[in-house]
Amino acid sequence: MPNPSARNPQISKESNQADLIEEGYQYDGHKTWGFVIYRTTYDSNEDWTEFIRRLRWWTTDSMEFYGGLDVLERMAWTVFDDRKQFDSADTAAVRRHFLDWAETAVLSEQQDAESNPPVAMEHAPRYSYGGSPRYRYCIQVDADALKSCVHDAPPPEDYSPANTGWVKVIDKKWITRSENPLFAGKPTNPHYYDHEPVEGNTEEHVGWLKAPLMDVMVGFYHMFRDLNGYGITYRRPPTVCE
Repeated sequence: MPNPSARNPQISKESNQADLIEEGYQYDGHKTWGFVIYRTTYDSNEDWTEFIRRLRWWTTDSMEFYGGLDVLERMAWTVFDDRKQFDSADTAAVRRHFLDWAETAVLSEQQDAESNPPVAMEHAPRYSYGGSPRYRYCIQVDADALKSCVHDAPPPEDYSPANTGWVKVIDKKWITRSENPLFAGKPTNPHYYDHEPVEGNTEEHVGWLKAPLMDVMVGFYHMFRDLNGYGITYRRPPTVCE
């Protein structure tokens, strides 16, 4: 194995997602990582508890495989579950809250990272977002997503390739094509809008995607470190990304 990972010598360092996630937050000078989660359905606390259990199971299982339990200890499990504020909230409402949260959270969460200074971005603002997916994307769990994870999918212990559990991953910076100044005055291919409506949007890109529960906290987090990762991975709902 060329350049084996110290965490798991059977995997190269370039393929070990624990190594790569650690490299990312160290590069930014950050001490925490992990997607923020928004709960927007409140019909069953039992289902929600089981969802969190399954998400933690998959996350821990991945990190055990990569030998990255030390990296998992640095993960921040941030969940917004205020029923009064988020019950039945759509993706637009979640995006607005996340935009506001990220502006200050990057300071409050990372400001005491003196023991973990940036190793390759000395010229950048000390508490910048860097490439951190934590401040660029968030997870939403609505009623459909919760059902897919808890009722449609088998429990993690009974995994099969047909696992159907998924969550929404929202792109913080997304705006509709008609609102984007980059496309002002430019002709548009009508086929770009020739799609079934998703939350009333017929564009190709709708600002969020469906990510499999088993991969979202580790594999997708690593993929979205790349500024092009979201665009490369994106599949229009209702397709679940791979």
